[in-house]
Amino acid sequence: MTKPTVVVSGGSRGIGRAIVELLAAQGIDVRFLYRSNDEAAAEVVAAVRASGGEATAHRCDVADVGAIESFLDTVADLPLLGLVNNAAVIRDGHFLLMPQESWDVVLQTALGGSFHLTRGCLRSMLKSGHGRIVNIGSLSGLLGMAGQVNYATAKGGLHAFTKALAREVGRWGITVNTVVPGWIRTDITDALPESKRRKAEATIPLGRMGEPIEVARVVAFLFSDQASYITGATIRVDGGVGG
Repeated sequence: MTKPTVVVSGGSRGIGRAIVELLAAQGIDVRFLYRSNDEAAAEVVAAVRASGGEATAHRCDVADVGAIESFLDTVADLPLLGLVNNAAVIRDGHFLLMPQESWDVVLQTALGGSFHLTRGCLRSMLKSGHGRIVNIGSLSGLLGMAGQVNYATAKGGLHAFTKALAREVGRWGITVNTVVPGWIRTDITDALPESKRRKAEATIPLGRMGEPIEVARVVAFLFSDQASYITGATIRVDGGVGG
């Protein structure tokens, strides 16, 4: 029996890695994309296979349309169950001092990459009359964060992308949802000075940062039959920090 296939962008670390490992543990054949860290990608594949799952790493910068098209050729004949748009980059800075490159690469990765990957993967879902698309959003895209005009714009656009696309493809049995993480423990937050981590945790009603697996569980739920009537939704996994 052929396993269902899910594509995950930004799958070699942090939240993306947790999503890859959990979906693979549930019997899904995961094809995940990563930009440049071959060692990290190999670690994810090894961890998945050691647990009896299946995952394949594809080096692909989602800001590069040609690279996405090459990847899509490799999954064109697979029965795609869904897609997780997780890839993003951060280039923070004051708006008036922000280089054009910082604006372009953030939008091309988080928003442009999601557009091209979704359009390519959607065709298989339309043929089967079933599919799940999950976009990983950000509190910055919902609330706006100073110094992140580019990132807030990209993630805010992704939230709107979710709602509009959900209305377009629902009739074909395809759901589209956004999962919004709050403060999650990753290599980025681990690198923060202790004082900044404590300050961040003080703003969280649950009193701690979340773990990547706690976000991954919500994504996995949205791929399950239990979530069959949820679409166009924004689900926050933020410990209450978003209000």
